[in-house]
Amino acid sequence: MHFMVANLQSRKAMKCKLVYISDHLGSMQQSAQAFNSFNSFSGWEVEKVSGITPQNLERQKEFNWPIKKNSRLLNFKRENENRFKTKLSCAINHVKFWRKVVKQNEPMAFLEHDAICIGEWKGVEFDEYLILNAEYVFRKPNKLALSQFLDYVFPGEAGVHSLPEDYRLKYYRKNDWEGSFMVPGTGAYAITPKGAQKMLSIAEKGIDQSDFMLNSFNLNIEYLLPSPVKFNTKNLSTSYGI
Repeated sequence: MHFMVANLQSRKAMKCKLVYISDHLGSMQQSAQAFNSFNSFSGWEVEKVSGITPQNLERQKEFNWPIKKNSRLLNFKRENENRFKTKLSCAINHVKFWRKVVKQNEPMAFLEHDAICIGEWKGVEFDEYLILNAEYVFRKPNKLALSQFLDYVFPGEAGVHSLPEDYRLKYYRKNDWEGSFMVPGTGAYAITPKGAQKMLSIAEKGIDQSDFMLNSFNLNIEYLLPSPVKFNTKNLSTSYGI
């Protein structure tokens, strides 16, 4: 018993950046709910961060990077300026987070405002990228609750797993990432300094929508079962344009 308690006390907490929109009432309310949920379980250390939005995007001149050839983000730039600026803002939020992970040289978790914690962080080891909400990404209210994914279940028992061969969410744009496995959104994930450095190198060469450039061509994607994170009951759809 004393040995188990000592292990729990020495386990390093997972530091998390909970990103919200400071002038959006729904986002602020959900981020408060998210913050409280993570504080209800051991192993998490959460900091709320006001995110980049189209309203303050112009101040981020250091991220004036090329857009990935034949990417989804490039399509938005051509077709819908507001959607493009929103998706670019989201991507920059992740880039800033990856820089923080590399600087602090420790794994950290990225959380969107609608993340709800349902379990403790048990200090599991993973290589580069770890999906924290795998059991909920293809369920409503998440936007990936589409007909082609509704019956999909991430296989495996408790622990960390690699994406299986039958995983259905694939990058479909016509460039060198085509056919790779995409992450199922970016609502809750952890990343190591190794993975973050890889993604910074990728983004500097050509940026795409955040969940599109986070793919198996660029880094090793794993998932955790059971999922310690789920979604809030309402999807605010802020990534579709504010």
